[in-house]
Amino acid sequence: MRIKAVALDLDGTLLTEDKKITEISKQILKDLERKGIKIYLVTGRTYVSAKPFADELGLNSVIITYNGAKVVDYKDDKVLYEEPLEEKYTKQIIEMAKNKNIHINLYQDNKWYVENTDNEEAIHYANYTGLTPIKKDFESFDDYGMTKITIQNMENSDVFNSLCKEIQDILGTKIYTAKSQDYLFEILNKNVNKGIVLKRILKSEGINLNECVAFGDALNDLEMLTEVGYGVAMGNSPLILKKKVRYVTDTNENNGVAKFLKKYFFDMDSTINW
Repeated sequence: MRIKAVALDLDGTLLTEDKKITEISKQILKDLERKGIKIYLVTGRTYVSAKPFADELGLNSVIITYNGAKVVDYKDDKVLYEEPLEEKYTKQIIEMAKNKNIHINLYQDNKWYVENTDNEEAIHYANYTGLTPIKKDFESFDDYGMTKITIQNMENSDVFNSLCKEIQDILGTKIYTAKSQDYLFEILNKNVNKGIVLKRILKSEGINLNECVAFGDALNDLEMLTEVGYGVAMGNSPLILKKKVRYVTDTNENNGVAKFLKKYFFDMDSTINW
């Protein structure tokens, strides 16, 4: 098999549960890039929380963040593409969440806004990403064009699930939604997801979709995994995702990314030591 690009989700995919890139994964990805293969990070994270992993890998490519809503050239931190939610939909979602007293996160200009920094969801997400939330009254924004909104409820309660359903029922195809975790519901502009934006980036680089392998572990990775020639679900993915893709590898804790790349794409003269 011949590939020209590797697209990687971060959390639950390239990263272990303690948010590390294993030495084997690091070594094989660096070796692939030296051979001229493009390595793309494609994540729901903000750019500032994804960039340290690009630094660690020494990448020379763009980073697709916010599930595709923002693309940044890693070499000079230049924003190449950004498509926020329409302001009227942001306002509707804020109102619906307030009516059900559910915590939501608003993202804009690499900043993460919450109304209460002390609640369980904000503390958990801060620990998960390393980001620091900014406390703000959601009625006080001058610009409601958010890059991304997430609705979060650690208990995965009936109220949380009913809010997610209400948003989908009312706004439908006017927005893009995905549950990346049982407790995390993501909302973006209808024109973006990981698959749409990765396809756009590959085309700009002259790379065919069938020359790309992509790895993911959650439903917000589905469009990306089904667009490319080699879509790979991690062993820790939900069954619904595994059933929709062509390949399944080992878990993120057991070097699933590196194992798949070595098995299918690496030359026998590789410098990788296993």
